[in-house]
Amino acid sequence: MTDIQNDMDSRVDELLQEIKHELARARAKFPGDDVTMLALMEEVGELAKAAFEEPRTNVRAEAVQVAVMAMRVALDGDGTLTAWRKQKGLDPLVRADA
Repeated sequence: MTDIQNDMDSRVDELLQEIKHELARARAKFPGDDVTMLALMEEVGELAKAAFEEPRTNVRAEAVQVAVMAMRVALDGDGTLTAWRKQKGLDPLVRADA
């Protein structure tokens, strides 16, 4: 493996650890699965704003928040969409056995 690849792998590992830490913090602070899609969209907006107006460290922090909320949608679903999805004949966002 090249030094460039090792550096990239290290940076990815560092970012994933940051995301996992923030995911645990967010789940503890805001448990449940209500309005996770809305929270994700809010974070995307904050990331866009930061990208245009704020320092790189703020952009990274907002990008981590977007990743966390996307993971929460994938892992926890969004309870506020359950009835709507059922009405449309769609499966729940999260398997019952998950």
